[in-house]
Amino acid sequence: MKIAVIGCGAWGTCFAKICADAGNEVLAWSREKEAVEEINSRHTNSAYLDAVLPASFRATSRPEDLEWGEVIVSALPCQALRSALPEFKDAADGKPVVSLTKGMESGTAKLPSQIIEECFGINPGRIFALGGPNLAALLAKEEPAAAVLAGGDTEREDLAQAFCTPYFAVSPSEDLTGVQVWGALKNVAAIACGMAAGAGFGENTAAVLVAAALSEIEALSLKLGGKLETMESPAGVGDLMCTASSHLSRNFSLGYRMGLGIDVEEAAKEVKGVTEGKDTIASALLLSEKYSSPMPLARGIEKVMKGEEEFSSLFSEISKGRA
Repeated sequence: MKIAVIGCGAWGTCFAKICADAGNEVLAWSREKEAVEEINSRHTNSAYLDAVLPASFRATSRPEDLEWGEVIVSALPCQALRSALPEFKDAADGKPVVSLTKGMESGTAKLPSQIIEECFGINPGRIFALGGPNLAALLAKEEPAAAVLAGGDTEREDLAQAFCTPYFAVSPSEDLTGVQVWGALKNVAAIACGMAAGAGFGENTAAVLVAAALSEIEALSLKLGGKLETMESPAGVGDLMCTASSHLSRNFSLGYRMGLGIDVEEAAKEVKGVTEGKDTIASALLLSEKYSSPMPLARGIEKVMKGEEEFSSLFSEISKGRA
């Protein structure tokens, strides 16, 4: 299969490597010409991923070159989708599009699949989302992992199979909404758990935060049309546990620095790459109000980020269910 990937950050590069390892031909786009040159000449992308890339993984800086692909993969940050995707509308015409993005659009609270549908004008049944505990640094080492590919079209089974390798298992799901909601909101929980670690709290505190996150995410996902079984999958509790417990997670790392007393904007500068959770909190609270789905953890994190509360008081309120 010919797979065209939009974006050569850590996860985009890693997923392109996975696709190539699965026997596919891969062409990935990056705006950074230095990265394109390095991928094509040295088979590395050292600024983002510590891995040797397969020879079947090539790169380009020309959006029109992605018209070559049979499948389009979007690996862009959520807040960049609306401005960047129109360049690739011709490349996506008539093809399935797979989203790797985990977030919600600021101001609208729209999911990546909704933005893709609007930008590309394609049948929503041909849009898919990949979710799971997929830290790029570990997958680059080919440590075993799993993911869920969600979408309403019958193509999802063939696509899921096309992405499988001996170290990466992908299972199909119909729950496009649920997989994306879990993928976005687990980043918010990761910030909270990072805060706890940075403030010097241990596993007991983290467990209370994770339990609160599970309850909030599940409730909102169901109200948005998600399915209960997604919570029990790698894209649900699997992704949450991974992201909320690892310094390899940018969102956990952001929270950790905040727990040390560093201002949120300064902490974000120190974390390499995009921290989707920071921009997702407002969207989560917007949906919380719209669908009458209380999210005390998310609201408490927002207060801490605004300097209105200390983390210790957030935990106290969450543990009592009163944030």
